[in-house]
Amino acid sequence: MKAGIHLLRTLFFFTASLICLISDVTAQQSPGNIKGLITDTEGNALPGASVKIKGTTKGVSSGTAGTFELQGVKEGSYTLQINYMGYAPMETEVKVKGGSTVVKDIKMSSNVHSLSTIQVSSVMEGQQKALNQQRNADNIKQVVSADVMGRFPDLNVAESMQRLPGVTIGRNTSGEGATVQLRGTPGNFTNINVNGEQIMGSSEDGERNATLDLIPVNVLSSMEVIKTLTPDLDGDAIAGVVNMKSPTAISLKPRLALDAGLGYNQLRSKSNGIGNISYGQRFFQNENNPNGKLGVILTGSYYRTTNGYDEVNAQVWELKDFGDGKDSIYFPTDIRYLYMENQRTRVGASATIDYNFSPVTNLVLNVMYSDRDNNMTRYRKRTRMQTKNTSVDADGNYVTSKGRSYNEIKDASEDNGNLNFNLQGETQIGRVKLDGGAFYSISKLKSRNNTFNFITGNIPLTISKLNEDYLMATGTDWRNDASLFTYNTIERDYFNTEGKNFVAKINATVPYKIGNNSAIFKAGVKVKSMHNKRYKLPNTLVANFSGDAADGKLTNFAGLTNVDDELLDGNFDFGLGVDKASTINYFNKHYAASDGTFTTDESSTRVSKDAYFYDAVETITAGYVMNRIQFNRFMLLGGLRVERTDVDYKGNIITQDEDEQWASTTLAKKTNSYVRFLPNIQGKYDLTKSSLIRGGVTFGYSRPNFADLVPGRIINILSETVTDGNPELKPAFSTNVDLMAEKYLSNLGILSGGIFYKKIDKFQYNSVINLAGDEFDGADQYTGWRYYQTLNGNSANVYGLELNAQANMTFLPGFLKGFTIFANYTYSHSDADAQFRKNLRLPGQATHSANGSLAYSLKGFTIQGNLNYNGSYVVSLGDNADKDVIRDARIQVDANASYQLSKYFTVYVEAQNLTNAPQRSYFGNKQRIYEKQFYSYWGRAGLKFRF
Repeated sequence: MKAGIHLLRTLFFFTASLICLISDVTAQQSPGNIKGLITDTEGNALPGASVKIKGTTKGVSSGTAGTFELQGVKEGSYTLQINYMGYAPMETEVKVKGGSTVVKDIKMSSNVHSLSTIQVSSVMEGQQKALNQQRNADNIKQVVSADVMGRFPDLNVAESMQRLPGVTIGRNTSGEGATVQLRGTPGNFTNINVNGEQIMGSSEDGERNATLDLIPVNVLSSMEVIKTLTPDLDGDAIAGVVNMKSPTAISLKPRLALDAGLGYNQLRSKSNGIGNISYGQRFFQNENNPNGKLGVILTGSYYRTTNGYDEVNAQVWELKDFGDGKDSIYFPTDIRYLYMENQRTRVGASATIDYNFSPVTNLVLNVMYSDRDNNMTRYRKRTRMQTKNTSVDADGNYVTSKGRSYNEIKDASEDNGNLNFNLQGETQIGRVKLDGGAFYSISKLKSRNNTFNFITGNIPLTISKLNEDYLMATGTDWRNDASLFTYNTIERDYFNTEGKNFVAKINATVPYKIGNNSAIFKAGVKVKSMHNKRYKLPNTLVANFSGDAADGKLTNFAGLTNVDDELLDGNFDFGLGVDKASTINYFNKHYAASDGTFTTDESSTRVSKDAYFYDAVETITAGYVMNRIQFNRFMLLGGLRVERTDVDYKGNIITQDEDEQWASTTLAKKTNSYVRFLPNIQGKYDLTKSSLIRGGVTFGYSRPNFADLVPGRIINILSETVTDGNPELKPAFSTNVDLMAEKYLSNLGILSGGIFYKKIDKFQYNSVINLAGDEFDGADQYTGWRYYQTLNGNSANVYGLELNAQANMTFLPGFLKGFTIFANYTYSHSDADAQFRKNLRLPGQATHSANGSLAYSLKGFTIQGNLNYNGSYVVSLGDNADKDVIRDARIQVDANASYQLSKYFTVYVEAQNLTNAPQRSYFGNKQRIYEKQFYSYWGRAGLKFRF
């Protein structure tokens, strides 16, 4: 920590010295500033507008709230040139006095003639905002404005992100998008930010980033995917950054938006409902603040649905030669069928207050809250055929007389919440603009899982076909015969995961000139403290049924005679289910009475609690310097960022005796520190007013997930898995090369193509093997169980190509003018070397991903069809290719339509996953199913009000 403080102090004085030097060199006279707001004629902010002083290279682009600021302008009269795609270019005169700030607000008129006189639809309005911000950015990024988000039937951030080039998403167990992967890299290589700062994850597996199904899109003003980092951004993001921006009030007139809708989830035949509200207004207009000194905006979102999934999985395949002349083959020892129903409630809210103390001094305070509740009931059936007790009969069937079956009911609840506070401000002292702020994020997951398990004795089982998705063991009626099952094991798994991030930062910017070329020098320092911990509650337990066998028969706890006769898209008949209420009540009654019906497994309970614990603290001190020079058509940006990381991890090491009983728990600690130097150079060249190329060479790194680092071990009895932490994991380090060409179309479209390359050293990957018994002390107790651990690979090369096209077909004749096309495609290839294997595909890398959308608008009516393709990618690596777990390719088809009833009211209808596309994974070979989930389709219809 002392070394970090020393580094921070050194960086601060170095930065201050450079700022003073530049200030002295350029302080020929006291300059002034030009500040203002760019809106349309109705007062709506125009983000990404280009503002330039005519006859110079000095210019800026407006921010997400439409504001702009030109610093260090010498006293005199100037002409401002303002350009915004879809609007008529304009010029305006402004007079600057030395040492003062002149405020110049600008209203722009829509250039409908450039759009072939058709009505500008909401689809085009969204494209305007996104493309203008993207066009004027210094680095490579894609921007998704609130209007663009609204053109798709997406309810959370991950669902919106999937529409962009280079983005693939993972889905949660209800079919919603949840996690994001960029450019063929693992999820922890991407930072998830709110207003420029990272929010902490709180998932069970200890991921750094918050899952994006937590945050509704309606509380945001825009999102951006930053693919090349500049030195003023955190360097621990090899793939890039997803940055969510909260809205800011932009009009003296009140702005009110209301949405309400009702829908239907086909899989569970249940309804869903949604409601959103937004209100914003500015106050206290005066001469220096023609758009008001105070701005207030409030947003809220509510969504409730009953969804779920159907699943088949076979996650344990063992190699055996059955002596039937087929050599050794992989055999599925554990097959499971699941029916899950879940009531999900998602709530989001955001409040932003900004205040202008003077034309050069302001503060912005934002509070954002998101919460997602799940209440789940899961039915699960298992059949187990141990490979060593299975043989092949004369007909080629795989048979055993020592099979087992399980019938389970799980009652679970989950509350995942995130709260962010962000205070930012800026002021100006002479030529130096200072900005800084503080950020505090709290994430918490509360999970309460109760699993009640019934088991058979030895029963005969037979499997005839191994190479199909719907594996089935026959020979005994385990699906319907309740008399075969007896109350067995109860797992009460109660845990919390908590993440906190505190950030303090300050930046200084000095404008100056190199010859006739405008330049900006910027430097800053930052401290970030991230704390993540996970623990189980005292009432967590593992208990076993020890009462009279007749009392524990499933016949006494039988529920629905058939939970679902159309499971897995009609491919399976689930059969008898466990009655949840009677099962839980019976356990609670007898366990509380301590009458011997249930006995606590003290050893398993202790192992479950102690092994789950970790406590991780990371302190990052950082500083940077960067310089931006604008030549006539060429922008050059370069700089250096330095980050020091100090870590302190705690976890538990568990030992067990020869009888597999808990023996001891030892708290293990691991401390470490490292420094990363991250040089950065990027450029942008304007070929014409509508065409440009960008490029850059940047460096980045990514830390492993918290749970992967801590020195601990998790043993899951029912799942027969062992998961180890790895405190020796190293951060991955990457050299990145990017090149992008962009052509902006006059009718609010874009054609772009880019290539990228990443050289990644010490990448992290998930390894899964079957324990042989010698991997660690005591491993012989778990022989054959799945063993998970994250390891460092040696190096990986990632190559990629991104193509993107958005076009409004306004050049077509007649009614064809109303068509809009949106399409993108990403190709990525990787070549990675791990500890024991060469020439691998990097986990998380999908070779192909694509999006396509066709929309048609006419006189207030818009209809749109959307297609999303996620290519296959490796989820975890085994010790050979036959043991890799691979997520199969998936295509999702969505559709939506809307009609504008009046200036204020619009009705809409939208539907997702119309083709009931499943999510499927396989074990090394496509014919060996690992997991397959179905979600069916869902949708809604509603009314929107805008004032």
